Amino acid sequence: MKTSIQSLFALAFAFVTLNSFAAPRPTEDPKGTAKSSYAVNVFKGKQGKVNFLLEKVAGKKLIVSLRNAKGDILFSENISKNATGYARRFDMNELADGQYHIEVTDGETVVKKDISLNTDKPTRVVFVN
Repeated sequence: MKTSIQSLFALAFAFVTLNSFAAPRPTEDPKGTAKSSYAVNVFKGKQGKVNFLLEKVAGKKLIVSLRNAKGDILFSENISKNATGYARRFDMNELADGQYHIEVTDGETVVKKDISLNTDKPTRVVFVN
């Protein structure tokens, strides 16, 4: 009986310890632009596509938009406050050469990722900064 109680306490202690280390932590933003509430990653995909990934802490609603150099909104989507992640692939093949950016905002902070489209004959080159 004594051994089973000790085993039970050891198991409970291990569970509490592992649970405290496994708790989700806020997303880190090394530049401090998002104040640890979300992190954005944009990278070039295949055949003129741009991949967009977002990790966020639940509790804040975000707006993701694709804008041209003039600031015109080409695409916009609301991310619910309960979501913890979001991914989208943008097809840039129909857009003219030039400067674009993906913008993410929670109403307090804004993160912008620049995209440059250049067509070199016969292929198109996409740069993501």
